[in-house]
Amino acid sequence: MPRWSSIERDLRASGARLIAGVDEVGRGPLAGPVVACAIVMPPERRAIAGVDDSKALKAKERERAQFDTIVLDPPAFAKTRPALPGALRGYKEINLRAMRLLSPGGLLFTASCSFHLSKPLFLEMLEEAAADSGRHIVLREIRGQSVDHPELLTVPETGYIKGALLEALD
Repeated sequence: MPRWSSIERDLRASGARLIAGVDEVGRGPLAGPVVACAIVMPPERRAIAGVDDSKALKAKERERAQFDTIVLDPPAFAKTRPALPGALRGYKEINLRAMRLLSPGGLLFTASCSFHLSKPLFLEMLEEAAADSGRHIVLREIRGQSVDHPELLTVPETGYIKGALLEALD
């Protein structure tokens, strides 16, 4: 019996059939290159004999990948104000890639926990990624922190979590 992560268990319980596990190597967009890969398998097949790396799959097999749901919850890319320009480039790149991987009607939930990335800048970055994706992407919902993690109006640093639910129309 394969060991499932708690996220995989929750997704399977909600009816997800195929789940992509993504692994990244490197230090992130501000400190060097990041290599990320994903392989999607039905639950009954957790491995392909002789393949332990998505780069070993044929390019055409990788190109056909489309997902109904993608969740991006990266670490804080902008831990300091001077890091913000590089962080914006990193956030835009991962969101652009995710938008291109969405199936028609697919949903992307994307988030940032970088305090220095304001909600308006977050939405502007998503707008630019959507324009570059060549897709019709609509904003379905903007999210903030949950009630158990209040944002104090007089302490702006407590309002660092922002999220957006996007849908690809085509």
